[in-house]
Amino acid sequence: MQLQLLEAIEKRKQNELWCKQKEENQMVQDLKGKRILLIALPGYRDGIITKMRELGAETDLIHDKPNDGFICKTLGRYQVGFFQEVLNHYYRKALEPLKSRDYDYILSIRGEYTPISTLKLLKNYFPNSKLILYIWDGLHKRNTKGIEKKWPYYDKVYTFDRIDYEEHKKELLFQPLYYYEDYLPKELSVSNKESFIYDLSFIGTGHDDRIPIVKNVMEQCRKNGLRCFSYFYVPHQMVFLRDKICNQYYKNVKLSDVRFEKISFSQLYQIYANSKCVIDVENAGQHGLTMRSIEILGLKRKLITTNKDIKNYDFYNSSNVFILDRKNPVMDMEFFNVPYQMLEDDMYKKYSLENWIFEVLK
Repeated sequence: MQLQLLEAIEKRKQNELWCKQKEENQMVQDLKGKRILLIALPGYRDGIITKMRELGAETDLIHDKPNDGFICKTLGRYQVGFFQEVLNHYYRKALEPLKSRDYDYILSIRGEYTPISTLKLLKNYFPNSKLILYIWDGLHKRNTKGIEKKWPYYDKVYTFDRIDYEEHKKELLFQPLYYYEDYLPKELSVSNKESFIYDLSFIGTGHDDRIPIVKNVMEQCRKNGLRCFSYFYVPHQMVFLRDKICNQYYKNVKLSDVRFEKISFSQLYQIYANSKCVIDVENAGQHGLTMRSIEILGLKRKLITTNKDIKNYDFYNSSNVFILDRKNPVMDMEFFNVPYQMLEDDMYKKYSLENWIFEVLK
């Protein structure tokens, strides 16, 4: 009887796997030859475009704003009145050579700089296209201020934030971020190797209270003989100066603590792969899991995070994830001695970029 039950469970698992593979294969076929317009900021968009093209889609790109200069970002983020017309003019000019293309999907990442009049223009130019917005900032942040007014102009609106989704279920869909499977180092097949270069690492933007928290934890680790690596990125010297004046947590942050050049994705993944644990400090007040959290999942490394909501995700495992108290960041050093617990293969695949594209476009 027990043997029959086990066989039935195994058969059901195989059937579910077959159905899922069939669905994925169908999605790949459905994307072949599709035309996609991506409106996104630099950096992570490159991997999205590359993966879409690998899947057979014809993909065009529009930068989400005229340039990445400090002034342009500031005027757009604070929605300064006259700059909205500057943005409208920019989008009209960018869309002019694309008007003849009949897009199947228009995917906008963040959407903070795209005015409503431009969304109306997109609907006018491409009436058969599905217009999709993916928000990867919390709705409380100033750069998402007023974005709810834009939702009716999209066919679908996704958020990476589970709690924002719970509060706006009628308007939003929930889809966490992803990791770049193409950047995973080949040696990841050995997940419990002993010869890590670092016991703890951090690479990310040095904003809010992130720098003092990371430095605090790393100091605790160094006192226990652990090896640490940190790289705090600040996009501009003016941003550093602003934070020194306005951010209370920057009081003891020195210019030598930060860097003004980004680390490449391949180098980022290599450093994380050579780390036993990676620390993550999300934006203050943010609930959605950072890109770093998902990247560490894909890299099969242990995560230390201040985001308590990670307990509500299906991949959470206390052997792999340590939740740090943001206000009192005391590290339990025993966590470094607990082996990484491998998850089901489907769990890793679920959070890959390829699956993210399927989910957002389906």
